[in-house]
Amino acid sequence: MGKLLLPVLPGLQAHASGALWLPESQTAIIADLHLGYNWTQRRRGELGPLADLQTRGKLFQCNEELRPKRFVFLGDIVHAPRSCAPEHEWIAETLQQLSQNAQLIAVRGNHDRQFAAEFAQLNLLHLQSWSEQLLTAIHGDRFEFTWPKDHTLVLGHLHPALGIRDASGAGQKLPVFLANRQCVVLPAFSPFARGYNVACGLPAEIRRCFGEEGIHIYAASGKRVVRLGLL
Repeated sequence: MGKLLLPVLPGLQAHASGALWLPESQTAIIADLHLGYNWTQRRRGELGPLADLQTRGKLFQCNEELRPKRFVFLGDIVHAPRSCAPEHEWIAETLQQLSQNAQLIAVRGNHDRQFAAEFAQLNLLHLQSWSEQLLTAIHGDRFEFTWPKDHTLVLGHLHPALGIRDASGAGQKLPVFLANRQCVVLPAFSPFARGYNVACGLPAEIRRCFGEEGIHIYAASGKRVVRLGLL
């Protein structure tokens, strides 16, 4: 049976939501929120229901369960720039509520190219990377800087997932953490972000971040975290 939290490395715990929890500093690291996803799809002509409330509900549930003093958003906070008025208001109000009891730090992702300007009214600290103790966190779409060799690198961007099938043959993708002492890759927090099937292998630049050690897989179902073994 899984748990709400499972240790992946000393001082680092995987949360069932897909957040990485640092209990010592009460910090939750979340990758790939993609707020406004359904509004963006509507602007592109896909007239599906506005289901972004699922992302908001998941975010607030994580906040309730962990009570963090700090959120580090590891890139792709929003899905697209130039949000429409109700989308902008909804995103701003969501983040404003979180900021009432926690510091918000935004690490820039490839979807966030106008985020800092469009949401300048919010009290967020905007960074290209974030470091604490022996961790360095970046979004993961580019690797243009050198991080300390003794640091564990924390990444988003990949949206790692693992395909599973039940006895009836029905399949689904489970969001997963990938972790060893050199690197941790977080699952996408957005429930709408299509996952990259890690069973097919990792992109070369991501694989290099893990070095020669084995990579452990932890599935995050939303209700519990389960260790699945080695990739």
